[in-house]
Amino acid sequence: MRAVEERLRLISGLRSMERLDTAFRDELIEAEKRAEEEGALGGLMPLTNEGFWRTMEREEQYALVLDSTSSVLKLTSNLLQLKDEKGNLVGEWLPTHRAEELREDEKAQFISDDFVLYRDIPFGGETKVVLPEVEFPFLYGTEGVANATSASPSGLADEIIRSRQNLMVPGLLSHLVGFDIVLGSDAEMRPAGRVLPRRRI
Repeated sequence: MRAVEERLRLISGLRSMERLDTAFRDELIEAEKRAEEEGALGGLMPLTNEGFWRTMEREEQYALVLDSTSSVLKLTSNLLQLKDEKGNLVGEWLPTHRAEELREDEKAQFISDDFVLYRDIPFGGETKVVLPEVEFPFLYGTEGVANATSASPSGLADEIIRSRQNLMVPGLLSHLVGFDIVLGSDAEMRPAGRVLPRRRI
């Protein structure tokens, strides 16, 4: 894990990191289950944290605490989405550069400075809030590492992570990273997921 931690320490805006042991991992899983049961927006909309569950399928996980200057946030294009029952993307949070690109698009209806609804996508049934899987290029090329991915935890899990690090202050947020371990000639990092046996949750 030394090579992984050396890479993670290079991330701008990193305040802390912690490798998940079994107890910590189980605590976060229970928090995410509870968050999904409670739903988003005070229970008004269903919530699914797709990225969290993909990250938990990996063999290893790290919890990061980041500030607003972090390159993780600057490179991320999708942290929160709205999807209908058919899986259509009907709205999403946008980073600054993508928001500017869509500002003049007639198909995009901005309901805040950084959240857009897509007028050309018909709603197909109940809409849910989705926290998607987030690409994590910071570990690409790390020897012995494959299938790196990441996700934003729910508010409940975020509080657990930051409280463990004594970082319950405004302006910080947590992020989860997951990856598989490969050995020998098969130890090659791929941007896209490789087909490896998945861990049961």
